[in-house]
Amino acid sequence: MAKRKKLASSSELAPLRERVEAWREAKGDSQGGSSPMPPEIWETTVELARRYGPCQVARGVGVDYKTLRLRLARAVGSPKPVRPTFVQLPATVDQVAPVTTMAGATIELFRPDGSRMRIHLEAGRGMEAAGIVAAFLGGQG
Repeated sequence: MAKRKKLASSSELAPLRERVEAWREAKGDSQGGSSPMPPEIWETTVELARRYGPCQVARGVGVDYKTLRLRLARAVGSPKPVRPTFVQLPATVDQVAPVTTMAGATIELFRPDGSRMRIHLEAGRGMEAAGIVAAFLGGQG
């Protein structure tokens, strides 16, 4: 189970929110279009997101959640996804042992984000598990 982040108090987020609002007011429309927020503000925002999580900080400070999440991932150094090892299951009836001698199989999958899945296959079955496994491992985004 993932470690829960503690809740950020409004007093901790208020100074940063004021800096963001002051920057937005100062840039105004005179620069024409959108200019990026100063790196100092982003560094402080990322530090708070490390402590409290990007969702709380993005809401409390008033910055874009997706941008904050990307910056946080770059700062933390996201782990590379683990490639699953290939396991070949029997594909033809000739290769499958009789149902009376095969008790079934259990497949356990773990993702780097802590998600787990266990699949118990009945004797002589298992081809439908490939789609389930692919969907589970493909949802690492």
